[in-house]
Parts: sequence; C-alpha cells; structure tokens
Amino acid sequence: MNTPLAWKNLVHNKVRTTIGVMGVGFAVILIFMQMGFQGAIKKTATQIYDALDFDLMLRSPAYLHLTEPRSFPRARVYQAASLAQVEAVRPFYLGLSEWQAPIRPGESPPSENRDRDDPSGQWRGIITMGTDPNDPAFSRPDICEKARLLTDPRFVLVDSKSKPEYGPAQGDRFSKADIGTETSLGPHRVRIVGLFQLGTGMAANGACLTNPEGYVRACPWQALDEINFGLIKLRDPSTAADVQRELQRIFGIPETDSNAAMMTNADVEILTRDKVNQREEHRWMVETPLGQIFQLGVWVALFVGVAIVYQVLSNDIANMMGEYATLKAMGYSNQYLTQVVLQQSVLLALVGYVPSVLIARILYWVVESKSGMPMYMTKEILFKVLMLAVGMCVVSGLAALRKLYQADPAELF
Repeated sequence: MNTPLAWKNLVHNKVRTTIGVMGVGFAVILIFMQMGFQGAIKKTATQIYDALDFDLMLRSPAYLHLTEPRSFPRARVYQAASLAQVEAVRPFYLGLSEWQAPIRPGESPPSENRDRDDPSGQWRGIITMGTDPNDPAFSRPDICEKARLLTDPRFVLVDSKSKPEYGPAQGDRFSKADIGTETSLGPHRVRIVGLFQLGTGMAANGACLTNPEGYVRACPWQALDEINFGLIKLRDPSTAADVQRELQRIFGIPETDSNAAMMTNADVEILTRDKVNQREEHRWMVETPLGQIFQLGVWVALFVGVAIVYQVLSNDIANMMGEYATLKAMGYSNQYLTQVVLQQSVLLALVGYVPSVLIARILYWVVESKSGMPMYMTKEILFKVLMLAVGMCVVSGLAALRKLYQADPAELF
C-alpha cells in the first residue's frame, strides 16, 4: 500500500495531532532540561581538576570530595619527584574558607536592620586554592599568568564567575573594578590583585586563589607541610600505569583496585586523571541526592510523555475504529495495522522533537546566564533524547494497540 496512512491519520485531525505534538514536546523539553542539569553537575564536578596539570594525582585515602579532600604529608611529593619518569610534582592546596563581601567606602558595617539583598560585609563559604606562583599547578596559560601575581600571602585572585553574593563592585560579577579591594578571607585581611575565570562547582558559589602561605592564613587548621593534592606530571604520559605501580611500592600500597589501601598504614593514594574524574562524577551523580533527583526527573518526564501520547493514539484509534475495521475486511492484517500505529508514534516523536530542541537551547542559555551552571547541549544529549522520545512514543503506541485489535469487520453491518 503506497498511501502514507500513518501520516494521513495524523493530519486528518489537526487539533488532536497538535495536542499530541505539544505533549511530546513538553516531555522532550523536560528530558532535555534534566539531562542538561546532569551534564552541568558532571562538568562542575571536575572542572577544577580539568584545569590542573597532572597525569597522576596523590591524595589522602580519606578523601571525600573536592572541598573535603583531607590532607597528607608534603614529603610524599618529594618521594614521587625522585623517579626518573617524573617531570614535575606540584603540591596543591584546596579547601573551604570564609569570605567577607567587601565593605565599600561610605558603607556601614552589616547589621540585622540592613537590606538582606545587600551582601556587603556578609560572610560566605568560598573555595580557596593555593599554588606556587613561580610554578603554578594549572594547565591553562591564562591562570598561570595571573597566578604569578601572588607574590605575597595577603594577595588573592578571585574567580570572575563567583556569584554576586560575594560582593563585586559592579553588583553582578567581579571585574577590574575590584582589583585593589581589601576584605577578609578567613581570619586575615587580603587584597584582590587580579581575576581568573574557572567556575566554582556545586560545593560553593565562589572561588579564590592564593599562594601556599596565603592558603594556610585562610585555612589556619591546615599546616603548610600538609597538602591536599600532589600533582604529578610525567615525561611520557603513557608510562602512567608503570609509575603508579612504582609509587605504590614506594608508599607501601597494595596493587589492587579494591579498598585494601584503607586497611594499610598508607597515608596517600595514587590515581590517574580518568580515575579522579570518574570518582568525582560518581560522587555527585550517584552518592548525592542532587544527581538522583535529576535522574528521577528524566523518568517522570518519560512517564508524562507516555501518558499524553497514549491518550492521543488511543482516542485516534477509537474515533477511526470503523476505518480500521474496513481495512481488516479488505484483508489487511493486524501486523500491518500495528505498523501504521507505530509509524504514527515515531512521526509524533520526530515532529515534537524538532521544536523542542530549539526551545531547550533557549532554556539552556537562560539557565546558564542566570545561574552560571555550564549547560551544554552535546551531540550525546541530542541523540539520547531523540532515542528516548522515539522509545516513549513507541511504548505509547504499543499500549494503544489493544483498541486496534478490537476492530471487527462485523461492526460495519
């Protein structure tokens, strides 16, 4: 049969088809947003690691997540540096400190009677990083260049992506107008000497960078000879597995992927970059409620879409029961009619998908501009959502087939 029956059925009742397309589009947009949020979590979970220059990482076996990394003796860095395959090893400090939004000249100190929308003088948790200004731990040249300004423990760089609650001079984001501003970081006064752009992640809405001495001023509970990360740069990255095994031997860590290291006296673990990112993504996507909420949101969106498409297709079949019975009387099998309904389902998915992509792109841009979350519509997301949309509509079509099989040629007489 050459007549595109599935398409004819869709355009026969334009109102019902429009409702179906809107329902599919609504569900697809929900899926796009949930996956966009999931992608943002993954990106923010590892974006600081992505900016660091390392092939292997030393860190504490008691590590929890990025802003609770725990510490280990700095001497381990010097041991790792003794290997011939190692080009450089850099200690890196990272933790949470307290930032006081700068009080501008002419402003009064914070009080209970002040406007709650005014951040001036208020304290916020901030990601604080420490690196050697003469040998910065970052792979990005722009950050390394800025880090060379940290010649004094009182100097800090501020992430320009930090939220307005940290008190930028222009109100919405940190800019050159903030350079030279003095405020408090932890128990001591600091001066902003420059800006860098990185992004903060899920644990805090702001970040700053100091030198190692500045870090321990901001986080006085940690000593200078206790570091949070040891970043190992290899002469040949392909030797990472061999160097990892050699360091495990030096540090007395069993060669196993299990948690056996936790049962030894080892105060450090060695991880590849891929393993670091994998564990951090697992932490935020699986072990925290935030990632699970967005995963649940995808299933809710699919359920909504299945329900809407099922109603559209089942009503369409009920209204055209006589036509389907006629086709049966003409000799067309249930298998053919099943193909027609499933083709309708796929067409609904495709027609609803195209405008949803455009709307979702706009929503991604709005969310990123308002919240700072990195919302990227990748090819992987586009493909996954398309497959979910088609699968959602096919499931709805299969559920609606029960009505189709009830079409009886005898009903014509």
